[in-house]
Amino acid sequence: MVRSVASARDFDGLFKKLLEAHPREALQQLCGARVDGGTVVVDGPTEQPRQRSLQLDKVFVVRRGGGVPADIYHVEVQVKRTDDFQERMVSYWASLALRYRRAEHRIHQVVLWPLGGGYPGRFRRDRVQLDYRSVSVPDDLEPGVLLAGPLAPLALWSQKPPVDVVERVVDRIAATVAVEEQLVLVELGMLASGSLAAQVLEALRRRGMNNVLEQSEAGREIARKNREEERVDSMRALLRAKYGEFDDLDELARKLAGRDKVGTMARIVAGASLAELRS
Repeated sequence: MVRSVASARDFDGLFKKLLEAHPREALQQLCGARVDGGTVVVDGPTEQPRQRSLQLDKVFVVRRGGGVPADIYHVEVQVKRTDDFQERMVSYWASLALRYRRAEHRIHQVVLWPLGGGYPGRFRRDRVQLDYRSVSVPDDLEPGVLLAGPLAPLALWSQKPPVDVVERVVDRIAATVAVEEQLVLVELGMLASGSLAAQVLEALRRRGMNNVLEQSEAGREIARKNREEERVDSMRALLRAKYGEFDDLDELARKLAGRDKVGTMARIVAGASLAELRS
């Protein structure tokens, strides 16, 4: 069984790992930044001093040298709108402004909406004004560009993906050398809509990548479901052999498979009635 709806934490953690593994591509494709070969990109702190509860998703410091102010890119990953989200963006900006002084730094805020439907990137309240880059992954990113690089799995959310999107995403996963990064890409693939996630899963199996699947959270969940089905199948076979066909055979097999399997089997062999097993 493949998950079709992902929690915010799923997206947050996986996107952060993808950003950390490929900061240049992420800044260029997701943030619209210009990053040339001489640019230095480093991680910035996500926990702000004196505000221990204020945790930003991801911060990059881009230094260009030559007296040019450094660019601070603050990236938030947001699955759905919340009433206080834009106020939090203002708070994040203020915390960054206190840390990175105006003369030496320029602050850019980017919000990634994996499922789309985000705020437009402009907040007004009283005399406060904040503009930030709001990126809908399904609507704003070019799938062809994504598929040509390490951010390929994001093309699975495109409104108009190419017909071979699954095979090209799996090509990228298979070509990835680092196992940890492979796992991130697999997990992202499993968060796509149900039909696409199932196609990614099947394509990975065809490529003989079960070893990677088994290490992923999705793979462990699939293995757990398979074990549960195997227990149900064996219980169904035992009930059928002992009592023949009856109306609630499947329902009773599932119920009993979740109990003490050895004890239940012993009761069946000892001659317990169906009424006793149902109680």
